[in-house]
Amino acid sequence: MNKIQIILGVGVVLVIGGFLIFTKPFVGTDQPSTRTNREVALACDREMAEGFHIHQTLEIVANGEKVLVPANIGVQATCMTALHTHTPDGLIHVESPEKRDFMLADFFAVWDKPFNKDQILDFKVDETHTITMQINEVLVETFENTVLKDGDRIVITYGSK
Repeated sequence: MNKIQIILGVGVVLVIGGFLIFTKPFVGTDQPSTRTNREVALACDREMAEGFHIHQTLEIVANGEKVLVPANIGVQATCMTALHTHTPDGLIHVESPEKRDFMLADFFAVWDKPFNKDQILDFKVDETHTITMQINEVLVETFENTVLKDGDRIVITYGSK
């Protein structure tokens, strides 16, 4: 092998290697990562994920009063989690690098607030109070295990029995 063939061979390897490294972030995969949904939900990403993008609206009512779902849940100065809000109207953005069946519990984990069949935020079920939940005006009992689906309107109500 002469010097020119070696240089050309090395050049070809570098070009192919560079192409693979450069295009890897743009190539989709059918294989989800080994991270759990919660790990994906809590990871703060510096770039907006474009692999999976859906929205839901969350409304919380406690003792007849609407509870604010704050703006910028999951949003930090340098990054943003896959589940987050931008505005104080309850619109949840799911922007994940991969399609996942995120649960409502994942959003509450990002918010760092409790939610299950026995508690919503600081409101707890007791002898005189209950929690009910509706998705698109249909009563459900999935609570924190509710899969977030595009366009859903989720209403969680805490009040007297």
